[in-house]
Parts: sequence; C-alpha cells; structure tokens
Amino acid sequence: MKFAELLEITDFKASSGWLQKFKQKYSISAFSKHGESQSAPIEQIPEMRKNLKAIIKQYQPEDVFNCDETGLYWKMEPTRGLSTGPISGTKQSKERITILLTCNIAGTEKLIPLFIHKYQNPRPLKGINKNSLPVNYYWNSKTWMQVSIWNDYLKKLDRKMHIMN
Repeated sequence: MKFAELLEITDFKASSGWLQKFKQKYSISAFSKHGESQSAPIEQIPEMRKNLKAIIKQYQPEDVFNCDETGLYWKMEPTRGLSTGPISGTKQSKERITILLTCNIAGTEKLIPLFIHKYQNPRPLKGINKNSLPVNYYWNSKTWMQVSIWNDYLKKLDRKMHIMN
C-alpha cells in the first residue's frame, strides 16, 4: 500500500492474500542471514514482576518511573530479507550507541534520553555545545553504561525531582 501511495496509484487494493500470492508467484521467501544468535534467560521475570508490583503499589502511577537501556547498532543490516533464494550475509558491524529511556508508568512524563557515544567529541558534533542537545550526552570507548554515568544520571534526576516538589 505504501509503494502504491508513493507511486500515486489510487486503484490498488492489497491484502495479505495478495501479498502471499505475489511471494509464491516470484518464489520469494523470508530467509535468515547466517550469523550470530542472541538469547537472554527470562526464567526469573515473573517472580521479579510480582515483587516489584508489591513494592510500588503504594505509589501513584505518575510518581513511579521506569527506565531501560538499549544498544542501537546503527550500522547493522537486518538479519532477514525477502529473496528468491538464500541470502549470503556479511560480518555484522558492532558499532553502536547506548540509549536509556525513562518515563513514568502513567506515560504522562517522558524524561530526556540518556545517550552514550563512543567519542567525547565526534566529528558531526564539532562546534556544538552538547548541553544544547535534546539528550543527556555521555561517552566512553565501549558505549556501555557505567557506574559513573548511572550515578550522574541519578543525581540529575534527583535534582529534577526536588525542583518539581
């Protein structure tokens, strides 16, 4: 539908059946690229959720915040693709940044993201004051969350919470 819209084709009608028949007609299937696999143990999550609910039930949803960090491998290719045959992959790029996102449970307040880059002064940010960016900018050579970064983030969050009260 998006392609039809971009090509200004107005009489195109698509459905999942149409897509399935198109893929069959041209022998297109989804293939996984061969490479590294990732997994994480999740056995403890149900018990941890139960304990967390017991702790936070005394607070209002607007006062309970959650944060999670994620690595963004900005040069990594997708692991799957549509093709008429198997797809050969290349070695995946490990270049990444780390982003920490925080919001309250009610979803009414989203805090400024924490951004961890590999370089203190990357070339694209030359001459730009990092305090003017819409993120809390940090850096280290592995782009990992470190105790020093986490502690600084918590201190800033604590100051913000004191100002709000």
